[in-house]
Amino acid sequence: MDMRYGIFCPVAKAAEVVAGRWTPLILTELMKGSERFSDIQSGVPLMSRSLLARRLKEMELSNLIERVPQGRSHVYRLTECGNALRPLINQLAEWGSTWRLPYLDERDRNVSYLMYSLRAFLLGRTELPAKAVLHFEFSNVPRRDHKLRNWWLIKRDQDIDLCYTDMGFEADLQIRADLDMMTRVVIGLASLQKARLAGDVVFSDNPRLVSRLIAALDLVEPPQMRLLRVPAEPPSPIVTPLPLNTKKPLKTTIRAA
Repeated sequence: MDMRYGIFCPVAKAAEVVAGRWTPLILTELMKGSERFSDIQSGVPLMSRSLLARRLKEMELSNLIERVPQGRSHVYRLTECGNALRPLINQLAEWGSTWRLPYLDERDRNVSYLMYSLRAFLLGRTELPAKAVLHFEFSNVPRRDHKLRNWWLIKRDQDIDLCYTDMGFEADLQIRADLDMMTRVVIGLASLQKARLAGDVVFSDNPRLVSRLIAALDLVEPPQMRLLRVPAEPPSPIVTPLPLNTKKPLKTTIRAA
């Protein structure tokens, strides 16, 4: 790695490897269970593919991760050295939740990361029906994301597909929301009840599915800050769901590796 402090201080030696730009976020995605290049990139949507590839190579050289052949491609997995950083990443998450998240501003609005997070929250939850299509339409989206105002979250049993092109599926529930307010609601910084009264979050007429979605996301009143932690142990490998329509390319936030 390029960053060297030139002293034998253990904090300096650790920072040379861990404190580089984007590295803690890449570690977080790996600790959540992401293994494919495209899955990792979904968790860092503003990071270019070339920079991510370079960081992954640097992390491999530093013995934080290893490349494991899988079929015709490969996946990335944490080494024993990388896994030992889980407590540190969770301490950073706790500190950030307490001292930084309450001060979000417009530069923190990112619709791709919000939808990726919603998908992660809902995976494995049983409150939603086995099959459901949720259509999100956001306002107050940054100019760079003007083509990403609409998203479809498509649940099929235990799998959830996420796409930003209309595949023609009829939505069981439509959600229109201000991006900033929806982000604050999901994090636990704002009340969903108050947001609905103010018209900042609007659900279509399906009260039962709305209640099940709220339960699946653990949204309570009054709101409680959500501490986003990585698992204490490596989770089981993620199996990426197959495209819903094999005759038509599916544009998703999860791009092919």
